[in-house]
Amino acid sequence: MANKTHFWSPLAQKLSKRQFLSTVSAAAAAIGLTKGRSAKAQSADYDAVIVGGGTAGLPAAIFAGQRGGKVLVIEAAPVIGGTLFLSSGQMSAAGTKLQQSKGIEGDSPQSHYDDVMNISHNTADPDILRLATENAAGAFDWLTDNGFEVYPHHPVTGTTHEPYSHARYAWHREGGMGILALFEKQLEPLMESGAVTIKTSTEATDLIQDDSGRVVGVATVDADGKTARYMGKNVVLTSGGYASNSEMFEELEGAIDYSDVSYPYSQGAGITLGTSVGGYVRYGENHLPLFGAILGDEEYPAPMVAVARHFPGDRPPWEIIVDAQGKRFLQEDILSHAAYEEALLEQPGEECWTVWDHEIHTQAPPLISGGFMGMMEKENIADAFNEGYHNFFKADTLEELAEKAGIDAKGLTGTVSKYNMARVTGHDDLGREHMPLPIEKGPFYAIRLQSWFLTTFAGIAVGKDLQVIKQDGSPIGGLYAAGELLGTGATSGRAICGGMLVTPSITFGKLLGERLLQFDV
Repeated sequence: MANKTHFWSPLAQKLSKRQFLSTVSAAAAAIGLTKGRSAKAQSADYDAVIVGGGTAGLPAAIFAGQRGGKVLVIEAAPVIGGTLFLSSGQMSAAGTKLQQSKGIEGDSPQSHYDDVMNISHNTADPDILRLATENAAGAFDWLTDNGFEVYPHHPVTGTTHEPYSHARYAWHREGGMGILALFEKQLEPLMESGAVTIKTSTEATDLIQDDSGRVVGVATVDADGKTARYMGKNVVLTSGGYASNSEMFEELEGAIDYSDVSYPYSQGAGITLGTSVGGYVRYGENHLPLFGAILGDEEYPAPMVAVARHFPGDRPPWEIIVDAQGKRFLQEDILSHAAYEEALLEQPGEECWTVWDHEIHTQAPPLISGGFMGMMEKENIADAFNEGYHNFFKADTLEELAEKAGIDAKGLTGTVSKYNMARVTGHDDLGREHMPLPIEKGPFYAIRLQSWFLTTFAGIAVGKDLQVIKQDGSPIGGLYAAGELLGTGATSGRAICGGMLVTPSITFGKLLGERLLQFDV
């Protein structure tokens, strides 16, 4: 399968990496993150060489530089920031100054740890999670002390995924871009003094080891094809995940990468580098899909044209959701994203169909409601059914609809009949209560829904000090890792735990720069 790069795009359009980067560069210029800013006199000797200038790599550079170290950041993209360009800036931490200011008492790192373990059914990495929760408040307070702004009603216990026991979940008012601006402000004096040097449009191609196997540097190639070697007392991999590398995604998580909507430079470079010197990958088994992608074609990864509104708290369901056999497999009005995601995980190919009739089509709130990120306007949705766009189906009978959509006709008609009877009796086998209209009047409609992903669950294995380890548990000297490179499966397990993507990345970057990297200052 070809490894293509897509981004959120209109129907039947794909946004190229060049187009994406022009948009990113314009946004970056607004906060001073241009390539010219990172041009500094280079030295062949650094206390830390950091591969990846994003959510974990930048705080690592900031704190290592403030500690007195000489730091080089190598970034493949033309600008620093990584997935912060796409992030909503969600964080969670227990025992913060923000909680104290809001009168929130009784929270603790232990409670935060217990909540994540409970939500993830004990699939998160105990050591990594412990390190994250015990140090999250320090990282969060550092951000708020330096201008990190959350919504006025935050922190909260949660939103649409499983809630926490205490209000510790907070979003940045400007999303990841606000965090990136904060990082840039912290970096500015360090770059001016020469403590931190940033090389953009530079790809790390190999790790350099000494005779003992210790990692002592990084080999690179820049956009002009010029190669270089940068030696460092410590090498830190913070290059993100592999969500835009469909082949690696399928290899590590065992699922189809239907639609690449992540950062184009999330190519798994850290996985490749880390394993090349003896590291290994874990937690791919914690793979969990997001629900409701509507795709524009079957050349995967395909452009995502919309996402179905499936969370009952936002829009109670009028339709039913069925599998390829035409059978319902989840309670459509359950107030849990996690229930939807776990149910989809059990479906072959992580796909399903939502089905309804003319009366529902006329009376129900829009299922798509303008699409995802402005990709699909209302008139496009009508055209999608009338003109037979990919994954949009319309027919005069349920049997004809099933044939067009690729659903078992006998199973679908039986399911619809059973659902209509449950609506009359008020007793649904799956426990659904919101059943406003029957499904009985043609024309009938269906949309095929498939899984999608923003982050990746497998990651490079590290020990308690974030040092990359071998399969036998022994550390690889001089090599550390942090951020999404560790895998969502390490910090959240097989679940989506509020704030447990951005927060551990910043926390671990801060820890590495502040005290874990080994160098004399």
